[in-house]
Order: sequence, then C-alpha cells, then structure tokens
Amino acid sequence: MSFDSQRFMATAFVPRTAELAVPALADWFGESEPAVFIVRGQTANEVANSIDAGNKQRNIDAVIKAIAANKDQVDELRRAIGVSKDTHADIVKRLEMLTQCAVEPVVTLDVAVKLAEVRPIEFYSLTNKILELTGQGMDVKKSPASGATTKSEG
Repeated sequence: MSFDSQRFMATAFVPRTAELAVPALADWFGESEPAVFIVRGQTANEVANSIDAGNKQRNIDAVIKAIAANKDQVDELRRAIGVSKDTHADIVKRLEMLTQCAVEPVVTLDVAVKLAEVRPIEFYSLTNKILELTGQGMDVKKSPASGATTKSEG
C-alpha cells in the first residue's frame, strides 16, 4: 500500500467548518437570527500560535511589570489587554483559538475574554468544537457542479 503523494499534492483543501448553536447567547443576536456561531479548524501554524500564547502572556506580564510605575497601573494594563496574571495558560490558548477560528461572527480578543468570563460553558463549547474540527483536518474541496442537469425523458 503506497501513499499517492502526487495526487495528495494536487488535491485542493478548504477549512472544515461547523455551526454551533449557542442559545444562551440568543439575547445578543438579532430577533430573527438563530443564535449560531460558525467556527473552523486550525492549521498547524495556528495550533502552534495558540499553544505559544500562554508563554507570550507570561512575557507580556513581565513587560507590564517592568514599565508600570505602580500596582494600580499594572492592574490597569492587564485589564486593557484582557488577561490577568492568574489567567490559566489553557484559557489563553483557547482565547487565541477563538479569535483565529470564529468565522461568523468574528470574535475579537476583548469579546473572547468577556465570553470566557461570563459564559464559560459556551466559550468551552466553541473552543472544543474548534479542537474537534482541527483533529478532523481540512475538507477536500468539492469541485463545482458542471452545470444544470436536465431531466431524463423516460
């Protein structure tokens, strides 16, 4: 059994996406809109960036301490970037995942931070779905239909 690397390289891929209902967030969607997020899986580079986000957060915290004049300013700067010294590395990783992979609606870091804080179950559901999609890999791009089909005469 051999791997057909030429066929693999010639295959077009698209990010795998999924819709995830978030009824607990319905109050922040339009009246006639379903409370649904569309998320996608990550690329290997995005996975690495997410994993590295926890390390970056520790580095940012050290910089904040170095430039801040007092504890109040340290706390203010931490709030401004959306993380505290107590933010767990897994949360920082998931914040990065959600900001990278929320297709619709687009999620900025400040929104992701607040979502994690006030709706942690939905935050984890969304990021778990991203992990699931990442594990499944990208979808093979479907070729467009060749045109309208006509009904057979019988």
